[in-house]
Amino acid sequence: MTIELDHIFVLTSPGAPEAQGLVNAGFGEGKSNQHPGQGTANRRFFFANTTLEFLFVDDIADAMNGAGKGLRLVERAIDVAGSPFGLVTRVIANVKEPNFPSWKYFPEYFPGDMCFYVGDNSDNFDEPLCICMPPELVRPVKTTPTENEGYVLTNVVLATPSAKPSQALIAFSHCDNLSVEHGKPHALTMVFNNGNDKQSLSLQPDLPVTLQW
Repeated sequence: MTIELDHIFVLTSPGAPEAQGLVNAGFGEGKSNQHPGQGTANRRFFFANTTLEFLFVDDIADAMNGAGKGLRLVERAIDVAGSPFGLVTRVIANVKEPNFPSWKYFPEYFPGDMCFYVGDNSDNFDEPLCICMPPELVRPVKTTPTENEGYVLTNVVLATPSAKPSQALIAFSHCDNLSVEHGKPHALTMVFNNGNDKQSLSLQPDLPVTLQW
């Protein structure tokens, strides 16, 4: 395996009001940012070993015509039957390039020739976007605690109606602590601390997302 899970995003309505459910449940919200040329902005929740990103389109023209148009985020956002999810990975140490079928996305907000590697299943809305970060971006060394430092992601279950997975999704499904269930409605379950506290938060009906801890 040459990649490991870094973070997960879910497409939301503008402003990501759905993220307020996490705030109401006591989770700390981190700093948001915008993505020039991609036409998106986010709300983010940082945990000990991952991030949950609520991503939304805030500039339709930029999203459909800018450098990130190949992600087809506008189309995904308005397709009620499409996957709202994105799996974002990093390469492991000393790997120069991920080994899944992909195309290169050069964001305006990256310097030089740095790029994302986007799975070639990006036009298949039955599956999540599968994206690998630039190998040059090594995992940062933590110097300060995150907002939700006590929550360690221990398991992720992602459901997709796709019965025959793409090679990109197969590669991503080999990441540690990630399970992909096929032939089921879109859903994401993130389990922290092995669910030891027997607590859970569902964002349905707004988003098919469940957190357990």
